[in-house]
Amino acid sequence: MPRPIGIDLFAGAGGMTLGFEQAGFDLIAAIEVDPIHCAVHEYNFPETTVFCRSVAEISGQEIRDRLGIGDRDIDVIFGGPPCQGFSLIGKRALNDERNQLVFHFLRVIDELKPKYFVMENVKGMVTGKHKQVIEDIIQSVTQMGYQVTQPYQVLNAFHYGVPQDRERLFLLGSRHDCDLAHYPTPQTKPAKTKRKLAKTFRTCPQLQP
Repeated sequence: MPRPIGIDLFAGAGGMTLGFEQAGFDLIAAIEVDPIHCAVHEYNFPETTVFCRSVAEISGQEIRDRLGIGDRDIDVIFGGPPCQGFSLIGKRALNDERNQLVFHFLRVIDELKPKYFVMENVKGMVTGKHKQVIEDIIQSVTQMGYQVTQPYQVLNAFHYGVPQDRERLFLLGSRHDCDLAHYPTPQTKPAKTKRKLAKTFRTCPQLQP
């Protein structure tokens, strides 16, 4: 039985590509605008076709033509559109040009019609006026024939075996003829660092301020 196939948009050096590959997918394409990241991705994933282009400048048909996959179903498209316009440590300007790349992400999904999509972004996207962007995304994909798993969730990497406190929003979308996607169940718990640190100071006088 062939493995499911996926495409990574805004691929960077391939972090999400690696995750999906480890989950059993064949990554047939990665799209990334930065040439250094493209070179790293090609080195790390030599079986994946890398498009060193902006997602805003590429069409779904061009992707299919270069890959030679015809009208074959794509199982998943995933990626993390640039987040500077949404980040809590930035200016959070709704008119930041980079915010529009989210909608190019949706355009490529509409053109390629994968069974599923996964969009990752900073948790700042779910606070304040930026929540309207998520509502716009959900409305757009609904009109495209997709359903979004709700409530959408912010996941923390330390719940999934990663030694890092890293929170990210994940939107999971399913084509209308596919089963609804589900969020993973947390597997690990964060260490109680404050308690351990306090105990260390009590038992090691030389560390006390």
